[in-house]
Parts: sequence; C-alpha cells; structure tokens
Amino acid sequence: MSVVRVTLPTLRMRRGLSQRQLAALAGLRPDTVSALERGESTGIRFETLVRLCDVLECAPGELLEIDFDEHRVPTLGGPDEDELIRGRRSDAGEQVDGPTLLASLLSEVEGRRIRHGRPS
Repeated sequence: MSVVRVTLPTLRMRRGLSQRQLAALAGLRPDTVSALERGESTGIRFETLVRLCDVLECAPGELLEIDFDEHRVPTLGGPDEDELIRGRRSDAGEQVDGPTLLASLLSEVEGRRIRHGRPS
C-alpha cells in the first residue's frame, strides 16, 4: 500500500517558523499542525491544505509526498495473469486430477476397512 506523508516540518523550518507561528498565520490550531507533522492525522481538509500552502508559499504537491508500494496486483486476463499461471504450473509439484484423487481416496477407505477387519 502506498503511503502519503506530509513534508510540513521541512517546509516550515525552511521558512523559519515554529509550529505555533505557522498555525497562527494559517488560522489553524497548533495541535492540528503538530498532529500533521507527527503523522497522527488520518486526513487533511482541502481548506487546511490551501491555508498551509499559502503561508508556506508552496504547491500542494510540495507539501504531500507519496511513497509508492512496489507490490503490483496482477491484472486478470492480461499478461500478468498468464505469467502467474505459468509460474504456478511449473512449481505445482505433484499433479492430481479428479480420477487420481478418487482412486486415492477409495484406496485409503479400503485400507481402513482391512485394518478394522471389515470385508469390502
């Protein structure tokens, strides 16, 4: 899963502002700025983002940084799926089809009957 980080501390320090000064200039509560910087906020309102960008003289893209997750989900019906199936077939180990499975189960049941002294 990709992660969005707020680069607020870096931008704030470049402007020489404390958290309280930034909050006052942006019309925000100091605890809002603090929570954003600590990564404890699960979201940011557009109005808050605009206020911070105005004070810090930056674009929203400079305030938000994305760490992309390297994991890719295969696309069904596409080349990813074909490659995934080929890989699983080559690593499948013992192949068991319906008739082989049925014969194996019947043999196991017969073996249990013999061990318990019951005729077939």
